[in-house]
Amino acid sequence: MSNSRVRIIKDPEERKQEIIEAALYLFSQKGYEHTTIQDIAKYLNISQGLCYRYFKSKAEIFTATAEFYAQQILIQIRQPFPENMKAIDKFNVTIKRLFQYIIKHGEFEANSEVSALRADRLDSISRQIIEVIIPIIKQGNEEKIFNCHDIERTTKIFIFGLVHTFHEEMPKQNIKDYIKSFLEYLKTNLVLILNIKKPELLGEGWENIL
Repeated sequence: MSNSRVRIIKDPEERKQEIIEAALYLFSQKGYEHTTIQDIAKYLNISQGLCYRYFKSKAEIFTATAEFYAQQILIQIRQPFPENMKAIDKFNVTIKRLFQYIIKHGEFEANSEVSALRADRLDSISRQIIEVIIPIIKQGNEEKIFNCHDIERTTKIFIFGLVHTFHEEMPKQNIKDYIKSFLEYLKTNLVLILNIKKPELLGEGWENIL
């Protein structure tokens, strides 16, 4: 009996997406440097040649995977909140969703990219996180739990700085320890930036992130 691979014909876009999702899983488990196109092909039970039909190189796969990863982050933080949820709870949940997804893909996050591509990706993510955060802060002001005077400018400065600093300092190892220390830094500074009236409420549920 032949052991040759049975080729399954799929729609080109479906196959391309399959390669991207497999790459994200393997990059997240093994890291970019230790994942080969052969690994991706083997994981999907397809030939390397089929991977090269859609992507010219591993770097090109990584770029596509980074775009998909960014989309998935935004899906996570845009999940609807329960009706009548308080602003502080929405804030806590949003941060929790964001960092839980990051931890799940820690090895992928730790990879270095071409600086221009990285900056564009992070700016895009930042802008869309801002769209989620601004209404929460406005609600918090109305509920008198926050006292942020220039909401849009404050949010933009903080989120752009936060996202870029977080990734700029991301270590290759001990990623969970890094995220834990970053969350502590985040909590301390958010209390000051948003002028939170009950600082003990900020960070509820964050202990379950790690």
